[in-house]
Amino acid sequence: MNKGGEVSVINFIVNVLGDPTIMLGFIALIGLIIQRKKSGDIILGTLKTMMGYLILSAGTGIIGTPINLLTTLVQKGLGVNGVLPLYWAVYSESMLKYGTESALMFIVAFIINIILARFTKWRNLALTVHLQLFWTAFMASVMGGFGLSIAQIVLIGGVFSGIYFWISTTISAHYAKPLTDEHCNFVPSSIGIIIAGESGRLFKKNSKSAEEISFPKSLNWMKDSIMSTSVAFLILNFVFVFVAGISVTQEIAESTPWIVYVILQSLTFGGGIAVILYGVRMMLAELIPAFAGVAEKILPNAKLGLDYPTIFPYGGTAVMIGFVSSLVGSVCATLVMSITGFSPVVLPGVQINFFEGALIGVYANAHGGYKNAVFSAFVTGFLLQYMVAFTFPFTGHLVATGGAYEAIDFNTIGLLFIKIFSLFK
Repeated sequence: MNKGGEVSVINFIVNVLGDPTIMLGFIALIGLIIQRKKSGDIILGTLKTMMGYLILSAGTGIIGTPINLLTTLVQKGLGVNGVLPLYWAVYSESMLKYGTESALMFIVAFIINIILARFTKWRNLALTVHLQLFWTAFMASVMGGFGLSIAQIVLIGGVFSGIYFWISTTISAHYAKPLTDEHCNFVPSSIGIIIAGESGRLFKKNSKSAEEISFPKSLNWMKDSIMSTSVAFLILNFVFVFVAGISVTQEIAESTPWIVYVILQSLTFGGGIAVILYGVRMMLAELIPAFAGVAEKILPNAKLGLDYPTIFPYGGTAVMIGFVSSLVGSVCATLVMSITGFSPVVLPGVQINFFEGALIGVYANAHGGYKNAVFSAFVTGFLLQYMVAFTFPFTGHLVATGGAYEAIDFNTIGLLFIKIFSLFK
């Protein structure tokens, strides 16, 4: 087989197993077969695992338009232009230029993660495939900017990424113990998780859990996490409607009256969260028992590092608190940047404020109650803006896009890698 054919085969394998729905279904299938389940149970468990992830993904898609609305209102309201942290724009550019390197790096990193999980006492396996591909695409873009060959990018980046996947899931598994012992997270937000866990020491003695907050009878409906999140989103929308201007909002809403549009988008956001949580529950109900079959043979007592929403059911009110606090932190940082003439100005990437902020809110609440959830999410949201600004100039061809990889680990651990690597170039 010629070189072009080999690359095509590798790309095909990565495109198939690199799809998280297929990968999770494959894990469930192998696990159920190892456990010698009946054929009907194997088919049902595999399909329900895949369907659960598809439902989760559909929920993420549903909240995309409401998040875009709030993002636009924040940008217009603050009246500044700058770097926008948003995965999909920069990921597509990374894959266009370094698609093969990213795919091969993912394979090397996955193997390294398996080896580390198999032969150490920290048996944690990252399995959030799209986020892992985001990471390797980021690494390929950064390393490509240093002029490295394909082999150097794949080997150096693959080994570093594999170690990072393992460490990140291990950090999550450690701090997730008060929440669940069945799984952990692999998300590029481990620095935020550490902040949430360690900051809990400041609040543990005098801060109750967000889930224990007592509401007046007239506000008992706020105990419903979907409703409270929807209302919080609605309030944020209206705040920035009046900051950005009703005319701007009406332009976004087109023919729909602006107030109707804002209300419907806010409720759509809540509906999307409900869909995400339903998909999470379906996926975990099948995947965790099935993975036990794989773990028995390959990775005994291993935990899977899964996506952001898989931790949300352990703290519905904390999700809302974390999101709002993270967004407020990022908005404050952007305002400080604008006022002080800091460059580049980084705009709040509302999508990451939701996913990362909500995740940090849940972890922080588990370690120090609602006060820690507010504090940790705010600090991480504020810190993120400046770390993106420091990392952005080193992202090679991505600088021309005006976009950036949005989560905290890209802009702390990633930045540290860049600084160390630059010493040898």
